Order: sequence, then C-alpha cells, then structure tokens
Amino acid sequence: MNYFVPNIYSQPTDTNLWNILLSSGIPRHYQKGEFVFEKNQPSNGLICLKKGKVKVSSFFSEGSEKIFGILVAPAIFGETETLDQGPRMVSATALSKVEIVAISGDRMKELIYAYPEIALYIIQSIGVKLRWTTLQAEDLSTQKIEDRLARLLLDFKHYGIFTSKNNDNCLMITHEELAHFIGTARSKVTTYLNEFAQKGLIHLRRGEITILDTAALNKYAHKS
Repeated sequence: MNYFVPNIYSQPTDTNLWNILLSSGIPRHYQKGEFVFEKNQPSNGLICLKKGKVKVSSFFSEGSEKIFGILVAPAIFGETETLDQGPRMVSATALSKVEIVAISGDRMKELIYAYPEIALYIIQSIGVKLRWTTLQAEDLSTQKIEDRLARLLLDFKHYGIFTSKNNDNCLMITHEELAHFIGTARSKVTTYLNEFAQKGLIHLRRGEITILDTAALNKYAHKS
C-alpha cells in the first residue's frame, strides 16, 4: 500500500508525490527508543515516515506522558511547526527501527508552490489530528476509565492509533501505551482489559488485542 498521509484515508494517493517528498529532504535513521525530535526543539521541518512506527507525545515535569498518536509508515508528521516555523509542540519517539526523511520549511514552501496538492494533504492531516486531540480531551473530562478504554478499542483510528494487524479488529499496542492515551495507570488498563477478556469481549495476546464482541463494547462506550 502507498499512502501519502497516515492510514486514516482509505484511498491511496499519488505515489509520485510521495516519492517527490522522499527525494526532497534529508534521510535519517533511528533505533527503537530514540527521539526523532523533542518538544520545544527548533523544527527541522516536515517528517516523512518511510519505515517503522513512531509515537507522538508530550512529557510533563512530574514524569507523566500523554500520547497523542501512534503512526505506522507511510505517514507524515510535524506539519504545524513546518508551517508556523515555531518550536516542536510535542515529542516523537521511535517505537521500532525507523527511517524518515526531514524536509525543511523553506524546501516545503517550494514544493507547495510547485505541487499545490501537497498543501491539501497537509491541511487534511492537521485537521484529522485536531480531531484526535479533541476526542481525547472530551473523553478525559466526561467518561469513566473502562468506558474510555472501550471507546478507544472500538474507534482507535479516530484516537490517532494506526497499528491494526490485517484488519480493524486487531490492535497491536501495549497496555502502557493505552494508559498514556486515556490518561490513567497501566495497572488500571490491565485490570479492565482482563475484565473485557473474561467476558469474551476481546482476546489478549502480548502486545495485541483482538476485538470479539463490538456490541458489548459499545454498551461500555456509550454508558457515559
């Protein structure tokens, strides 16, 4: 599959544009656990995720972390700072071996003038990510933990998670990562996941969650 923006879009986009982007920046490689960039650093432009998996998050002074999205290649991120030339608003961390291409803001302006379609994709990507954060913020203020977890499992792409395995009913993610998404402790996520599994709503394997009963999960998701 060749997608220009994160896999939220079902339709493939112009592969030629993707190749133009990949040939317009500086390639870099990162190992699992390394920062692709850190919050408050000067922006190095648009990031094209060519291979691997990256989490976009923010770390707070007391040591907690809030994950905003998990992206699997091919994807783009760092759009906002590329356009406004401000410092990074979040951090991006490699969750696997990662290969990226970083395109400077000045080079991106040249590409947008030459290929206006690129601007449309960037605007769409920013808009979708704004929906992610809005949905996550609404859930943090209105729903119980088990309800938020059920809603995330049912609609994980709208939360900014793109780690499905072959189909939309199988999510490849750790309990720790889920906890950072919905704003709670890992132990609580594990407790509720085990409860869902015992009731036959999901099947758990290491780093993998398969949804078995969407109707039952929906009852949790819409309780609050």
